[in-house]
Amino acid sequence: MGMDGGLALIGYLAPLLLLLAAAAAALNLVRTVELTFQLGRAVSFGAFGLMLALGIVVFTGGPLVSPLIGVGEIGFTLRLDALSVMMSWLVTLLGALLIQFSRNYLDGDPRQKIFFIRLYTTLGAVLLMVLSGNLWQLVIAWIGTSLALHELLVFYPDRPRAIRAASKKFIVARIGDLSLITAAVALAQTFGTTDLGQLREAARAALADGVAPAGAVVAAILIVIAAALKSAMFPFHGWLLEVMETPTPVSALLHAGLLNAGIFLVVRFGELTFLATPALLLLIGLGGLTAIIASSSMITQSSVKVSLAYSSAAHMGFMLMLCGFGAHTVALMHLIAHSCYKAHAFLSSGSIIEYVRNTGIQKLDKAPNPLALIVNMVIAVAMFVAVATVLGIDITKRPGETAMITIFMTAVAYLLVKGNTGKAPLMVIARTMGMAALVTIAFFILEVVAEASLGQAVAVYPPLDSVTWIAVVTAVIIFVAVMAFSAFLPALVNRPVWRVLYVHLKNGFYANALFDRLLDTLRLAR
Repeated sequence: MGMDGGLALIGYLAPLLLLLAAAAAALNLVRTVELTFQLGRAVSFGAFGLMLALGIVVFTGGPLVSPLIGVGEIGFTLRLDALSVMMSWLVTLLGALLIQFSRNYLDGDPRQKIFFIRLYTTLGAVLLMVLSGNLWQLVIAWIGTSLALHELLVFYPDRPRAIRAASKKFIVARIGDLSLITAAVALAQTFGTTDLGQLREAARAALADGVAPAGAVVAAILIVIAAALKSAMFPFHGWLLEVMETPTPVSALLHAGLLNAGIFLVVRFGELTFLATPALLLLIGLGGLTAIIASSSMITQSSVKVSLAYSSAAHMGFMLMLCGFGAHTVALMHLIAHSCYKAHAFLSSGSIIEYVRNTGIQKLDKAPNPLALIVNMVIAVAMFVAVATVLGIDITKRPGETAMITIFMTAVAYLLVKGNTGKAPLMVIARTMGMAALVTIAFFILEVVAEASLGQAVAVYPPLDSVTWIAVVTAVIIFVAVMAFSAFLPALVNRPVWRVLYVHLKNGFYANALFDRLLDTLRLAR
């Protein structure tokens, strides 16, 4: 075993210490809640420091892979590359913050120690998953993460709605687990290895040869299905709206962390999904549909947490759609930004009403002039081209990135329309223009940083075939149309057609109700 393998083995300490902290508390070796909290906090911050140090080694010297601990092709291996290191930073730092928050949030709860045990177990399982170097370790940790999360979702067993939502999540998750297991078997049989690095090289070679083995295509489709179910894609997103009776730290962990597992899985098998056009089309279709429906339904909700749940589903859909475009680096940049934002949003959800009042957020009281919308779109395009030129970025070099930028420019134009209304004071217009410019600059800076940091750890942008190109262009056109519709929405609110659409959106087009009916039917039949 070389030095690199030994360094990689040190990475096992991060998940193992969290799991050992949970086991020590469960076996009553740590007797008090305060000691359980102190132990978990110390371990989580220690894990963050450890992964930070290993990350420096990875970014300066290249990936680290530990020896296989197991038999044959089945066992445990840690793969430390830019992708897994960045995800481990996110998990450990978020976990440390949630542990600290939970100490005060659940103070006085007689089962607080049990909560910490389940939280530490979940964080340990997530770390094992993102650091996986072996296919079967990934599968085991994927399932373990889901089962550990289930125990957190049913933390209050006397709440029927929480139990029902967790049961629905359990069913969806088991379907996803079965899909991932089948995909793993297909990959092992097709490529003759379960090492994730070797699987990636084999998929890259097949991609270069232009030959896609049938087993690889099936595995890619199943991986996309598993990712879609994990990340609450429409129409199996209903459970996400109903898990609000769990403690707030669980909601933050779920929305800011565990939902991202689907995106991580697709990015980890990026070259494999590029082999299968149906997998890319599925990502674009499911992701785009979920993003549009969830973001539209979000604005009709009166509950802050349900609105945040729809927001999470929309972001997950958008990121999976970006993966379908081939824009994996942009998707990961979005993932990290969304995790930070959503963790803060849930942990501060109790004060959101006061925040909205104090920030003076305003709505359009009428539809904008169509000419104004076009002018603001031109301004947004000019901003993007100017910033890209200064930074030396060719926005036409990669098709997925170009599609993403087109959608983003439309969003910036919508931001400008909201601030540049005819009655808006000059200060508001200037502030909106400044904010749009800052958003544009931040987007490109984050993209450059992500590109430089991730390097070869994620799949490169492939030359898309004609079918995928059509899907990408169609998705962009639909997104632009939806944003334009949102801009003119104030003029439509009093029309009967909008009132009907409002009801349908508020109920999520009844997908969750149909799922409930199916479960009730199965329960009666049983």
